[in-house]
Parts: sequence; C-alpha cells; structure tokens
Amino acid sequence: MLKISQIGLAIAALVVSLSFQAVWAAEGLPRTVKGVASAGLIQLATTGNPRGLHAELGGRVVDSTAIANAVGQRAVNALLQVDQDEHLAPKALMAPTGEMYAMVAPTITQDNFLLVTASGQVLRMDVGASEGTNRPTVVTDVSAVADGGTPWYVEFWHWITNLF
Repeated sequence: MLKISQIGLAIAALVVSLSFQAVWAAEGLPRTVKGVASAGLIQLATTGNPRGLHAELGGRVVDSTAIANAVGQRAVNALLQVDQDEHLAPKALMAPTGEMYAMVAPTITQDNFLLVTASGQVLRMDVGASEGTNRPTVVTDVSAVADGGTPWYVEFWHWITNLF
C-alpha cells in the first residue's frame, strides 16, 4: 500500500513532467502566440481581418489559399471540420518572419485561427477571446472546438467589410 508521502511525490513528479511538456510544446511557437494575445491577433481570430496584425508585425496580406499552397490542402483540412463547412477567412497574413495566420471561419467557433510556423508546421489555435483569457492555446481536439460560433449575418458582415 502506498503511503501519502509517496502519492504526494508521484503527483509532484507528474506536475513537473507536464510542465516540461508544456514548455517544450511552446518552444517552437512564435512569440505572437505566447502569453497574452495582441489586439491584432484577436482581431484576426475573431473577425478574419488581418489589418491589425499586419500593422503590428508587418509582412503581407495575402489570399488565404496561400496557406494551403504552403502546407497542402490535406494538412489544412485535417485541422478544419469541413463536414461542418469550416473554412479559412478570405485573407491571411504572411509575417516577415515566415509565419502565416488566417482565421477559421466562425461557423462553429468564435476565435480560432490557423498558424503556419516559420518551419512549416500548421496548427489550429484558439486565441482565448471567447473564454475571456486572451491567451492563445493549441487546439488538440478539432472535434471539441464548438462554442456556439457566430451568427451567419455577423460572419457575412465581417466578410463584406474585410474585402480589400
């Protein structure tokens, strides 16, 4: 039978192990998605408008198909619920450091975006706006991202106002 001190030691070891995994997972992420999200990143993730993030980072506003061209449509589709008509917003940002950012159109969720890192890794991120934390996190279960989404007329308004 385990003693309480052994159980406490095992729990402490587990916490330290998980902490190192979280740090290791965050190592490869750009600084834009660590800590608290900037206003530009929140704007991109919630409205699809890359202008604010462009003003913060520079780079180029491009058609969001550039993401599929860079990493492959299969990789993009693996991070979207295509059976629920999820897609990328029309415009994306290509940062000068090589990262690309595009909003996941809010048919299911209100604040997700795809990030392509400078090394070519594609991740689905939650910016944390609907949770009230504004702390970006990697979405590990694409099937569990539903948070009510945004009404179609709001999505349509964002689409109309984001045409360049």
